[in-house]
Amino acid sequence: MSGGDVRSNEELTAAAGGGLRWITHARIAIEIALLGSLVVLARLIPPAEFGLFAVVVIVQELSLTMPMEGIGSAIVQRRSITREHLQGGMVLSLLVGGALTLVTVILAFILVDPLFGKRATELILLATPWYILGALYAVPVAILRRRLDFKLLSIIDLALNIVRGAATIAIALAGLDAEALVLGAMTGMAAAVALATWFATPPLPRWRGGAMRELLPYGGPAALACIAWTGFRNGDYAIIGAKLGTAQAGFYWRGYQLSVENQRKISVLMTQVAFPVLARATDAEAMFALRQRMVRLLTVVLFPLLVLLALVAPVFVPWAFGDMWEPAVLPTQILALGGAAILVTDAAGSALMAGGRSRALLGYGIAHFAAYAGAVLLVASHGLAAVATAAAVVHTLFLVIAYQVLLRGGPMKALNVLWQDVGPAAVACLGLVCVAVPVDCGLSAVGVPALVYLFAVCAAGGLGYLVTLKVRFPAAYGDLASAMRRVMPARALAIVGPLSVSPRQA
Repeated sequence: MSGGDVRSNEELTAAAGGGLRWITHARIAIEIALLGSLVVLARLIPPAEFGLFAVVVIVQELSLTMPMEGIGSAIVQRRSITREHLQGGMVLSLLVGGALTLVTVILAFILVDPLFGKRATELILLATPWYILGALYAVPVAILRRRLDFKLLSIIDLALNIVRGAATIAIALAGLDAEALVLGAMTGMAAAVALATWFATPPLPRWRGGAMRELLPYGGPAALACIAWTGFRNGDYAIIGAKLGTAQAGFYWRGYQLSVENQRKISVLMTQVAFPVLARATDAEAMFALRQRMVRLLTVVLFPLLVLLALVAPVFVPWAFGDMWEPAVLPTQILALGGAAILVTDAAGSALMAGGRSRALLGYGIAHFAAYAGAVLLVASHGLAAVATAAAVVHTLFLVIAYQVLLRGGPMKALNVLWQDVGPAAVACLGLVCVAVPVDCGLSAVGVPALVYLFAVCAAGGLGYLVTLKVRFPAAYGDLASAMRRVMPARALAIVGPLSVSPRQA
């Protein structure tokens, strides 16, 4: 497993296109399954229990990101690897999992118990097997990512989420609340580990000092950056839970899931492809060209979804999850801006990882986490709307900083490149708003059924968006149409006639 891993942009574009197709199909199936399970669980489990789970999620995040983005990413990013790197990587991954288990058990008693109570401590302890599962998962998945085998990665992701949803519902029906969320997620993870090991069986762990030292210069800072990123992604739940109670944490968790995490699940279509593909680019110039096209496509797809979510949230949230979740509406709307910023920030992070700049990623992650946690701590006593506003402001500010870090030492200005990346989607969203808002106001005044309202507003807004994009930014429209041709069946494309463009336009 050495040499020959650098590929031309033509080969990488073809691999990215094929990967995008597989990941898209899997993600559609996953989101349908997840939405169904979330709607059911929102009626089986009260918001306060989701708030408790939001505190525990930090264990799940660390168990996956520390070994995968540390050791796993080091394996993916290297130009060439040997069997010794995989053996040593397994050792390092298991050591990380064991150390995290020990630290978590200690912190559960000295920190979690005083802040959140015995119930949260028990849930944290229940979740600790995630660390070993994450350690076993990292190397086989890294092997598949290095091969650009997005088909098998998509199958694993699909199995994880379907098993997780089914197991969680079954356990919730048996009478458990937050425990069902923990155990269901763990069951899904165990299924993913089994599949990943079957598809890409790694060698048994063995101490390989030289190979392990070669992985650590990249893997060490990347793993430490994961701590900052995990705190950044979950610290707000802990602060809200401690200051406002677990019910308020549950409402904020729902808003953050809808506005940020759900969009991230779609952006994974690009970011899952981006890092291994960019890491195989011939040089920095080729990597930047690939990155820019990927980010433009990502924003063109996701920005309109965020704007539509902000518009329809007052109807959608109570309709989908029940009236008890109405306090999550305003945070959902405010966080849509932060969701847009995080999507683009994640794409910049993929480029930093592919370029081997793990130390820059570590510094950025620590600064982002510190600023975000400080802002949430400062405004939490003023309620969820204040926290959501602080989150949106901090995430937008650090998006600009991410581009400055990414372009450091180059001739291009960060704001200019950022606008080139997001401009087409942002301008087209104005067309969406101009069409969707009058429809929203008219239907709200009449009082039509929720399903009719949601369909009409989204259809009108989507049409306004596509027309604006095609007229003002034909190249971006062509990229969107080209991506759709890659991921959609031919029969479906025949129905979506307006998006058909010639190969020359694409």
